[in-house]
Amino acid sequence: MSAYFPNGTIFAIGTAYAATKTISAVSNANPGVATSTAHGYSDADILLLAGMPSAKLDGRVVRVSGSATNNFNLEGINTTSTTLFPSGFGVGTASKVTSFVALSQITDVQSSGGEQQFYQWVYLEDGRQRQRPTFKNARALQLTLDWDPTLSWHTSLLDADAAQTPYALRATLPNATVLYYGVYVGFDGEPAMTINENIKTVASFSLASPHTRY
Repeated sequence: MSAYFPNGTIFAIGTAYAATKTISAVSNANPGVATSTAHGYSDADILLLAGMPSAKLDGRVVRVSGSATNNFNLEGINTTSTTLFPSGFGVGTASKVTSFVALSQITDVQSSGGEQQFYQWVYLEDGRQRQRPTFKNARALQLTLDWDPTLSWHTSLLDADAAQTPYALRATLPNATVLYYGVYVGFDGEPAMTINENIKTVASFSLASPHTRY
């Protein structure tokens, strides 16, 4: 059994991305192997995937392993199932994250969404209610930070908000586990004031894909 406090976790937003590389296929394997001609990636590079037909991959942040000239592994991503990952699911692009900016002065982290929703019905002949799972509510993270527009993350978050495209968000836990999220950033930099408290601002991150843990 293990129990962890989040204290000491460092969040960072990906601020710079290399030119996109085309992925022409991903194999049904564990981990999935991406085909990309002369991609130039090295092991441990962090990539943001885009334009993928698979909702489990589109907008996802992955780490490179087993890199070769024309292919590389999507480390930790199991694409074995041909039901979840049918023919043609692995066509899209990848962008290497070349720079992260740490988010400092975080005073609160809130996670929302993910609640399972159901369809419910009753048959006339027995009057018993039944239900089946349908979708899960959209997930989001909200960080409250002490406001300081002179810090680099303030401008980086404003830029990401204006872009309205997925960004890579990294959370490095005290036990060295790293979580990567593909997110849409919502941030206007407005200060929130309460008497006798530090001035604060809020950044919202809407998850574009499942998180990836390394």
